[in-house]
Parts: sequence; structure tokens; C-alpha cells
Amino acid sequence: MPLQTFFSQSSGHRVAVAGAWLAAMTLLAIAPASASAMDGVAAPGEPRLGADCAQTSGTRASFDRIAQELRSQGMALEATCQPGATGWTVKVRVVDGMRAARAVRGPLADGHEVDMGTPAGVAAAPAQAPSGLSPDVQYNREWLRSLMARHQFENLPRTWWLFAERGAFKAGASQVASR
Repeated sequence: MPLQTFFSQSSGHRVAVAGAWLAAMTLLAIAPASASAMDGVAAPGEPRLGADCAQTSGTRASFDRIAQELRSQGMALEATCQPGATGWTVKVRVVDGMRAARAVRGPLADGHEVDMGTPAGVAAAPAQAPSGLSPDVQYNREWLRSLMARHQFENLPRTWWLFAERGAFKAGASQVASR
């Protein structure tokens, strides 16, 4: 509708048209984008897996189940690895802070990672919960270990963020006990 025609209409008609336009723009802004539309970035709630990561036939299915569980809790999964790496770097991002608050603790701003005390992938991030970490961080790290264990992944020694499929990594008894 040309602008001149729009303004020559009754005020009730202008309000209706403006309301319909606003509703359409709002829906467009919140509609989930497909992964292809985002140039390789997964849609909210879909697992984002690194392209260079070695996957067994069950790896993708396991990550899909983890992503589904997280989606129901208002969170999203990101699992990446470096070529030749022994495990997956796992991050959990908040999509809906209100729902995420039922599962994890700490600051839960939409679009941010769940607070694990240190960034994932940082070599100095210890797997154990030293006394210097807040109770929320300790809880979140244990929650992540439990989530991944339910889906057949083991937390690798000395990191809170590195996981391998159960049985893919053979840690010594002393390494496992130190966690």
C-alpha cells in the first residue's frame, strides 16, 4: 500500500494495518533460523558439532539426545574438538534463563554460557572443584558431568570441559581418583 494511500485511510484502518505490520515484524524477529540460513551456526537448541571431529555412528545420536534434554531445560549444546584431539570440548549456552534456572545455578543470561568458573578449552581449568570455586560453579560442573555420563560420555582428567565417549579414553586409576 503506498504511503499516501495509507494516510488517507481512516485512523482505525491505519491502526489495524500498523498492528498487523508490527506483529509480522515481531514474528520474523523471533522465528528460529535454520542452520543453513546462519552459515554453519546451529539453530537455537540444536547441537553444534565441530566439522573436524571424529564421530562414531553413535556420537551424533548421543549429542542429539543431549541437545534435546538441554532444549527442554532452556539451554543449547556446543561440542567441538581440535583435529587429533582425544575428546570433545563441551559448552552449554543459556537460551531461556527462566527454564535453565531449574537445572543449573548462577548468572543465567540468555545467550551466555552456563557459569563453570573458567572458560572451556583453557588448559588451566581444573576438573576438580577446588575450594576457590563458588558452590554454584561446583554444582554446575557436577551437573555437566552427570548429564554427559547419562549419555555415555566420560569427563577426561584435569579438565571440567573435555569429554570422550565411554571407553574411548583409558585413564589410569590415579587420574580418575584425582577428580
